[in-house]
Amino acid sequence: MDKYLILEDGTIIGGRGYGYEGESHGELVFTTSMSGYIETITDPSYAGQILIFAFPEIANYSVSMEKMESEKIQVAGLITKDAHEIFSGGPSGNDFNEFLKRSGVPAIDGIDTRVLVEKIRKNGVLRCFIRNKPEIPDEFPDTMNDDLVGLVSRKEYQYYKGNDRRKILFIDVGTKNSLITNLGRIASLHIVPYNYDFFNSKLDYDAVFIPNGPGNPDHPALKNLVEFIREVSVEKPVIGVCLGNQLITLAFGGRTKKMKFGHRGVNHAVTDGTRIYITSHNHGYAVDNESLRNTDLSMRMWDINDNTVEMVEHRDLPVYSVQFHPEAHPGPYDGSWFFDKIDETLGVKND
Repeated sequence: MDKYLILEDGTIIGGRGYGYEGESHGELVFTTSMSGYIETITDPSYAGQILIFAFPEIANYSVSMEKMESEKIQVAGLITKDAHEIFSGGPSGNDFNEFLKRSGVPAIDGIDTRVLVEKIRKNGVLRCFIRNKPEIPDEFPDTMNDDLVGLVSRKEYQYYKGNDRRKILFIDVGTKNSLITNLGRIASLHIVPYNYDFFNSKLDYDAVFIPNGPGNPDHPALKNLVEFIREVSVEKPVIGVCLGNQLITLAFGGRTKKMKFGHRGVNHAVTDGTRIYITSHNHGYAVDNESLRNTDLSMRMWDINDNTVEMVEHRDLPVYSVQFHPEAHPGPYDGSWFFDKIDETLGVKND
């Protein structure tokens, strides 16, 4: 045992370290995904979190850089049962161990991940450290108090050329690359940082889009963005995914809440009351359904297991958002209809 997972409740679990030789800390969460490990660990929504892969075998196919959802690994650390960390690097030339090492991400293998998942499901997410010695630190920082969106958002404006018939103001709060690719089939994108000077912008656009991202949606660093969403919605369609769903809710007077252990995986069933869709998820916060009663937003979809709000829509304005990931990557494409809905919304506006 040369690496240790240390939990805030005093639990110490040893295993075989791989990846980066240093230490790390974060919020301990789990995903039930059986594949798509590259897409998963490069999703910016995992910033500030140490991720458990509940499925035993991970990285049993080669590292494919073209599947990365951002420019780097975003998780703070990894916990696995049986990682094939020296599996052939394939076209990238990097095996999984080397990929993590170069990215500064420590990992521990040989852990009974089932026990950890059961612990989290019973007690909720835990703050933790990955350390080189079995020593309990004096404190366990809560990374959800950090400005995680500020860590992963673009720092400068970028123009993404897509369908030039329309333009979308795309506010990067921690997006996945595949969201940009899917929207590019509908419109060209003005991609701006989360702290962009929205109120003095000279950009011309037909709609506003807020994608996925990490952390607490009610963080003070996002207040200006929430205010912009509220004001721009009377002039332009506003559409969101994941964190975007929560920020839109806050903009219209609703509330969000921290979930006990979140939804992270690719097999979450959601429904609109007529059909069931199997969808990809990655979030630890959710919209408070009760709070929607005092807003002009209505719940259009919900999770069939715990009734988590999965889609909200404004009663009068072209404003709507979903909690799940319609772009998948990884995951099923049951939610791809969402992009058709955006296309229709912008088509009506252009007509």
